[in-house]
Amino acid sequence: MTWLRLDDATALIDHDVEKARERLARAISKAWRVRPGGLPQMLDDANVPLRIQVTPAPRLRVEGRAWLENPVLHWEASEIECLCKVWAPASQPAPLTQSRGKIEVWGEDLVRLWGGDG
Repeated sequence: MTWLRLDDATALIDHDVEKARERLARAISKAWRVRPGGLPQMLDDANVPLRIQVTPAPRLRVEGRAWLENPVLHWEASEIECLCKVWAPASQPAPLTQSRGKIEVWGEDLVRLWGGDG
């Protein structure tokens, strides 16, 4: 399996795009984040939620996960609004900034969670 854009993920979940987007947004609100460019570990626990990776703009790093609780998704661009900080030495505090990051979901989780629905 591979990482999928939001539009590809919704196509796998349900033929009704609105229903698929609602399901995916709910799952993203509880998702586990995987570092960009990485692959999720093998899954032995059926209770693990959807795994996502969020890649912020260059020189930004994603902060916290409160923004995931009510995700603001930009479906066509496969982006999510998130809080970020500029990469800086620890001695130079950087303010939080609202930004968009590229979001992808792990395809294997879609099959596990919705395999028989779509």
